[in-house]
This record gives sequence, structure tokens and C-alpha cells, in this order.
Amino acid sequence: MPFQINVHTQDRILEVIYPAQVTSEDLAEYLSDVKKAINAFNGEWSALVDQSQLRVMPGDVVSAMASLNAYAQLHGMMRSARVVVDPPSGLQAWRMTKRAMLTIPTRTFESRGEALAWLKDPEAD
Repeated sequence: MPFQINVHTQDRILEVIYPAQVTSEDLAEYLSDVKKAINAFNGEWSALVDQSQLRVMPGDVVSAMASLNAYAQLHGMMRSARVVVDPPSGLQAWRMTKRAMLTIPTRTFESRGEALAWLKDPEAD
């Protein structure tokens, strides 16, 4: 199953659900589609990234995602929430964030609901 991309226009949230495994073919299509969605915001927005199904992310995928995160921050991403289910997926999310050198608030959650609530609350750190 490829990446799922959902745009929550009213809340200005870009939601991405990762597949269990990322193929090169899925990655190329995803990078193109998500950049279009980012550019369509034309201003500030937040990211909700569900990595709960993801098992292993190859190094080249981590690099591509880190580059995408840097691009996203330069194009209006103000906050990033990641949903993970176990320590290995949390470590993958951390590696990607570190590689992208994000300076925006970024947090990891165990549920979509918690992540969404944090993104919608402008007072939350």
C-alpha cells in the first residue's frame, strides 16, 4: 500500500500515513504529490505524520524524507507531529527530524488523536 496523503484545509494540516514498507516507486510518487500539497497551502501549515505501520526505513529513504522535511519547513511547515507505536519507529522519526535539522516544534505521539489535538492547539509547546 502506498503513502496516503490527506489535506485538512480548514485546519491547515497535511496528514501523511506511511505504508509498512517504502518502495522506491512509492517514494518518487509521494515526494511529487506531497510537494504539490505543501505548495498549495501557500503559507503556514502543520504536518501530521503517521508512521505507526512503518517497520524499517532504508537509509536512502531517511535521507529523502529528511530533505523533504527541510523543504517543508522552508515552505511554511510550523509544527510536525509524528505518530509511532514502538521505540524503533520512534527512533526512525527522531533520525529523520535530526537529519532535516528542523527548528520548528516537533513531537512524537502514540495516537493520532493526541497528535491532532497538539497540532490544533496553538498554545501547546
